Amino acid sequence: MSRPVGLKPPLFPNPESLKQFAGSDACLGVALSPRANELAVFTVPIGERKLNQGFPGIKAASIPGQNGAWFAKWGSIDDSTVHLYTDAFVTFQAFQGTAAQHLEDGVPLDSSQNLEFCHRYVELYHGNVQAHLDRLAVEQDFNAKLYSHYSTVLTTLHLFQTIYAPQSGIVAGLVGEELLFWLNINFVAPRSEEGQMLAAKEKPWLEDEFWMYLIRCTIRGLSAGAMHFFSTLASHPSATLRRIAPLLPPLLKSHPRSTSFRSEHEFFSAHRKWKDSLRRLRSEIELLEDSDGQGDWREGLEDLLGVLEGNQEVIMKVCGEDVGGGGWREVIGIWGVWVEPNLRRDDLPDTLALILDSLPLDPTLLEETVHAAALAGEAKRFIQLSSELDIWFGSHIGDVFLKLGYNASVSSGTGALSTPSTGLFAELDDRQPRKGSEDQDEDSLTLRDFLLMDYAAILHSDPSLWQLEFDYLAACGDVGRARLGEILRRMAVDVEVDEKEKSTQKGDANGAIGLKDKTMAIDDGEEPTTEKLGELTGLQRVEKLVEWCKDYELWDELRSLCKVVAQLLVRKRRYGDAVSYSIWASDVKGVGRIADLLLEEYIEHGAAEFCSLVSEIPDLADLRLDTPSFLFNGRGVEVFTSRLQFLARYAEFHEKFRSGDKKDAAKILVLMLKSGIVPRWWWGVVLIDAAGMLEDEALWFTDEEAYELLRHLEEIYIRAQQGCGADYLGALQKIMKKSGMGSSDGNRQENTNLDPREDWSDEQAIAQLEAVRLALARYLARSFTARAGRPGV
Repeated sequence: MSRPVGLKPPLFPNPESLKQFAGSDACLGVALSPRANELAVFTVPIGERKLNQGFPGIKAASIPGQNGAWFAKWGSIDDSTVHLYTDAFVTFQAFQGTAAQHLEDGVPLDSSQNLEFCHRYVELYHGNVQAHLDRLAVEQDFNAKLYSHYSTVLTTLHLFQTIYAPQSGIVAGLVGEELLFWLNINFVAPRSEEGQMLAAKEKPWLEDEFWMYLIRCTIRGLSAGAMHFFSTLASHPSATLRRIAPLLPPLLKSHPRSTSFRSEHEFFSAHRKWKDSLRRLRSEIELLEDSDGQGDWREGLEDLLGVLEGNQEVIMKVCGEDVGGGGWREVIGIWGVWVEPNLRRDDLPDTLALILDSLPLDPTLLEETVHAAALAGEAKRFIQLSSELDIWFGSHIGDVFLKLGYNASVSSGTGALSTPSTGLFAELDDRQPRKGSEDQDEDSLTLRDFLLMDYAAILHSDPSLWQLEFDYLAACGDVGRARLGEILRRMAVDVEVDEKEKSTQKGDANGAIGLKDKTMAIDDGEEPTTEKLGELTGLQRVEKLVEWCKDYELWDELRSLCKVVAQLLVRKRRYGDAVSYSIWASDVKGVGRIADLLLEEYIEHGAAEFCSLVSEIPDLADLRLDTPSFLFNGRGVEVFTSRLQFLARYAEFHEKFRSGDKKDAAKILVLMLKSGIVPRWWWGVVLIDAAGMLEDEALWFTDEEAYELLRHLEEIYIRAQQGCGADYLGALQKIMKKSGMGSSDGNRQENTNLDPREDWSDEQAIAQLEAVRLALARYLARSFTARAGRPGV
């Protein structure tokens, strides 16, 4: 699928400049954009040469840019085509969903139900292309070439639908009328202007186009348009023609059409009777003497009768392009009506070969070769040629063929569904249960997947179509998912929040992932639009990428994405969202780092700011419900709770303390120490917090709780004597260094003799804890006295 990319203008204007560069102390590097079909080519110095010194062989005058980097872009999509792609994307999505349901329900591939189902969705694609043509037709700057191109796509799509996905759901039925309908819809003849010109003549039979117009109306099944001109022959100077002409209209009107009968038996019976009437007319004409035929009318009448009789030689002649006919496609379009009324789809390869012997196709015209491949039953060739005609068309045709049971490999042979001797649907008669792309062998790539991935590469050129690109890649099995994963890994993300996004997130305390409405930029009941997809920014964009990773189980990419996003959020001090993304990234160390940073926020900005930031952390119970447990190798979300529990409990302690609920605050503080969730480096701060309540007149702690505080205090003293004081006093030392205070939070007392920039030693920090030791001694004494010397509560 790789293709060479040529830069215009060329990086090296001539071979000599390339040689000069090759001999320099530099090389070239290439970087592809993850968001569009863009690349940067840059010079990489080898040795001591600086990047801005320039390099031999590359002349700034010959190429844009003089700073050692050049940018290129390819494969742009015009705005009108974007509408087609987005419309067809909606159809494609619905098609995949319904097909999956049919597969689950066990609908046979060769059933009429499956064929009718495919017909309906091909009809939707037909409507998508027709709407695109309607838009092109009214554009101010009409693009005739583009209009002609999509007209060809529409014609080919209609032919595919006629042959492979008939509306009736029956492929074994007669196909003549359906091919004639396809011919008349897509190759209109005769032109209405011709009829108007002849009708304006008093003696239209004198015009050279008279008989050919009558013949053209007849072979196209439009005999009503010729009736008026048959009546004008009543004034013809030839008495013989005046006698024969009245016999023609009833014969044309009575021509049996298969769509007018309830069964094939009735149709064939009526057709045999009609043929008998035609033979009687032929007998009368054969009795005419040569002298009875005046001018050109005898030849024209013979050709008309030859068409009615299904004479192959006459039909080939009147349909030849040299006489204004439609060539071999017109012949095959009328074959089942005039030549072989029992024509079926299995007969088309033989019939096509017969016709092409007399009226060969033009191999230089891609449109003709595509149509011939479809009629010959060469499915793989038809898909490949369709992709050459239009990659959107070819990729979606390949997908429809998959739903019909044909799933060719890229490396397989011709991929013909049949040969002229076996019939159009011979290879589909023994169809296997349809498999999704993900069920194919890893080393094989189906043609359908190959083309869909090629189409996705085209979509990659327009950043606004990224959702379409992702969905198509995800539909291509393991290979497509792998490519999608690589794109996601390289996708640039940001966490900026604009005013509109802020308003939608206001009041949302559940964090970023899995807890918000997944519709985001797509409102309920609305189809996705290019404009809305392109407007996704910041966390809206990130959430959509996360949603894709979850939908397609790209867990490695999800972890990588969430880890990067968490780091970006930390830089913005959006710790609550950062915790959510770190948990999704299974980043235990990342959560621990965030917890440490929140404690640093306490040191830097105080308890009020700390409590506000902690309140933004989502409820772990909600995260547990929305997080696949296998992301954490079976450990579950609980692995993150110890660090986060301390933050939540410590913030709750300060909230209780500020609101005056000191009894509960005291219980929370002691419970944190007993449960072991307080980081060791924070023990000194927690004990300083307790000191203020120990000095209160009220007894907020039980004796047991007071002794628990004393136990932790003594452990700090012991560890400090062993040289490990910093492990327990780190936070206290930072607070003292920051503001030169003797205690934390509401109990902080400014000490003007302390330099905030001074490095506080363990001894100085221990000295601060002496106040806690003294407060505990006084508290226990008061508690003992209050209880009249009786220990207990």
